[in-house]
Amino acid sequence: MAVLCTSLGVVCLFDYGKRKIPNLSVILILAIGAGRSVFQNGLKGLGMYLLAAVSVMFLLYPLFRIGGLGAGDVKLLSVCAGYFSPGRIFYFLFFSMLVSAIFSLIRLCREGDARDRIQYFCAYCTAVARSGKWGLYLPQKGERRLSGICMSGPVLCSVLLGIGGIY
Repeated sequence: MAVLCTSLGVVCLFDYGKRKIPNLSVILILAIGAGRSVFQNGLKGLGMYLLAAVSVMFLLYPLFRIGGLGAGDVKLLSVCAGYFSPGRIFYFLFFSMLVSAIFSLIRLCREGDARDRIQYFCAYCTAVARSGKWGLYLPQKGERRLSGICMSGPVLCSVLLGIGGIY
């Protein structure tokens, strides 16, 4: 897990600096996780690791489709989920999203536009409920990119909480 934390620290530097998670970093985390799984549990461990990663990717895909998560965020959460036992994956995801929500609330308060963003969110939910069709949450790509929270920090926090015994 120390290697995962170190790798996530490097990913945070890229994510917060350039607002992009490099694919090479995700591949490195995947390779280390897969190797660790094989070393600990043989080919069965590799299968469990890949099953966890792919399952999380499918679970989070709808959030990517509406623009709620970036592709790098989905890939990062997926490859990190494989490091946890099946019973702890949902805790990992829950705490990643919880920390992300806390970061978002801090940002909303700091920027002072909480009311506007909440109104936009309610209007979006109403439009989806009326039409029955999901659309992009923020339709303009630049708007989505600037308004989002970098997920690498919350993912690192969630991993640290897991290591610390919180879950």
